[in-house]
Amino acid sequence: MLSKHLTNVIQNLEKKKFREKYNLFKVEGEKLVQELLLSDMTIDTLLARPSWIERNIKNIRQYNSIEVNEIEMGRISNFKSLPEVIALAQIPVKEHSPEEIKNELNVVLNGVQDPGNIGTILRLSDWFGIRNIFCDHDCANIFNPKSVQASMGAIFRVNVFYLDLVEFIPRFVDQDFPCYGAFLEGENIYRTDLRTKGFIVMGNEGNGISPEIERFVTRKITIPSFALSPYSTESLNVSVATGIILSEFKRIEYNK
Repeated sequence: MLSKHLTNVIQNLEKKKFREKYNLFKVEGEKLVQELLLSDMTIDTLLARPSWIERNIKNIRQYNSIEVNEIEMGRISNFKSLPEVIALAQIPVKEHSPEEIKNELNVVLNGVQDPGNIGTILRLSDWFGIRNIFCDHDCANIFNPKSVQASMGAIFRVNVFYLDLVEFIPRFVDQDFPCYGAFLEGENIYRTDLRTKGFIVMGNEGNGISPEIERFVTRKITIPSFALSPYSTESLNVSVATGIILSEFKRIEYNK
């Protein structure tokens, strides 16, 4: 049976301040929970329908599991179609390696505020083999339930760090480690000599990369439009643009 206190805790995890207070975030649905079970993240509690517990009992014996009925699941789930299981996981503490950063491509997010975009960028980064994402404090929180869901499990594999980009970026950028930035007026990415290591900065959904971060960008790049109409879309969604840019970087790397 689900206690009133735990119900309140789970409901409050929608808000960042309570996720930080309890050091927990919520993972909904069988697919994501199964990926969580395969990760190195620490599971605090599993809340599941009896049928799910029965099917998975061999894999969850070591965890604190609570059976919940349909009414209780409805109180703690964000889904219209109620899931069979919800997990509460501890927010991990991670450290980044300067050597690792210097030898890889890294995604940098500057003011990306939509949780769905953040989650999708995690998913794309996972697909294209990006190990680390660096965000400023204006970005949406990756442990927001919408971000977790949009990541499709990538949140368990891609490292995300929130820090002061103004202090962080110049520590690494030099002649051998470029900082690429996505701009509407940048150099055509399909004609740009792209490196296999460096920073790729993606900016805010409405305003792009801020002036504070723009000054650290050494190569401005853009995805050219091939639209047939002069009245076509002005720009791409930031997560869509990230996917196209990462694909081009990896294509260059693959062909070397």
